[in-house]
Amino acid sequence: MRGDNYDALRELPDECVDLIYLDPPFNSNQFYVAAFGDKGRVGRQLRDIWRWNAGSERALQDIEQRAFRSAAYKRLLDCITGVRLQAGETSDMAAYILYMARRLMEMRRVLRRAGSIYLHCDPHANAYLRILMDAIFGEKNFRNEITWERHTSAQRGSQHNPKTWGSTTDTLLFYAKSKSTPLNPYRELTDEENEAKFPLKDEHGRRYYDDSSHIWRTPNMGARPNLCYEWRGYRNPHPSGWRLSKVRLEEEYHKGNVVILPTGKLQRRKYADDWRGTTVGSLWSDINPAAGNERIGYPTQKP
Repeated sequence: MRGDNYDALRELPDECVDLIYLDPPFNSNQFYVAAFGDKGRVGRQLRDIWRWNAGSERALQDIEQRAFRSAAYKRLLDCITGVRLQAGETSDMAAYILYMARRLMEMRRVLRRAGSIYLHCDPHANAYLRILMDAIFGEKNFRNEITWERHTSAQRGSQHNPKTWGSTTDTLLFYAKSKSTPLNPYRELTDEENEAKFPLKDEHGRRYYDDSSHIWRTPNMGARPNLCYEWRGYRNPHPSGWRLSKVRLEEEYHKGNVVILPTGKLQRRKYADDWRGTTVGSLWSDINPAAGNERIGYPTQKP
C-alpha cells in the first residue's frame, strides 16, 4: 500500500505493521513523469511541488482539533508551529510538512510496538523531517541517520562553475517504535575476510586472532582498584588492573579464550566461530542506483 494514501492508512487497524520504508516526495519543487514500455507510454506522474492552500488550512485545523484530546497531537502541533515560524506560516515548506505530519502520525499508529520505520529524504527538507520525526516517534527512539551514496561522481559538464558541492547522497532516518524494537546489524564475513581477520589456528584448527592487547587495562585508562588482583601468578604492575573481573577471566580461561603459552606469556584469543559478524555502518556505499531490467523509467526510482 502506498504511504501517501492517507485515507487508506486511516483504515488500517492499530499496530498491524512491523516495518515501514517510506520514500515520500522530497519537496524538490519538481514535476516527475514515469515512462513505461518501448513507446514511452506515460505512467504515473508526481507533482513534488507544494503550496499553502485551502487543503493546508483544513489539515492544520484537523491537527489543532486533535491536539485538544491527544498529547501526541499537541506535540505535533507544537512542532508544526515551530516549522511555520522558521520557514514561514504559509510557506511551501509548511505545506509540505503538514502533508507529511498527518501521514507519519498514522504510520506510527499502525506500527507494532517492536516495529521500525525508515524515512528516505534528501537535503531539500531532511532537517525539518528530522524534527518532525522526533516529535512523532520521540527523540529517544531515533536510532540512526543513514547516508546512502547513490552516485560516486557529481560531474555535470556544465560550462558554469558550480556554487555547491556535488549532490551524491540521500539520507534515511531510522526510528524505532519503542525500546523493544530489535536490530541485527551484522553481516557474515566472506571467506577472504574471515582468513584475513582470523589468520591464526590453534591445535584444533580453529581460526583466531591474537587479542592480547586487551588483557590489561593501559595505564592511561586510570586506576581501577577493583580490577587489581593476582590471577594464577599474574598481576598488572600498573594500578589500572585487568580488563575483566577475576570471575570472568577464569571463565575465559576455561573456555580457551585466555591461554598461558609455554613461554609463560598470556594470550587472549578471539575465535572466528564466536564472531557475530562485522557491524554494518551508517554509510551505505555498496547499493547502486536502479539500473538495467530493474529500471522502470521513473526518475527518482530507488533500487
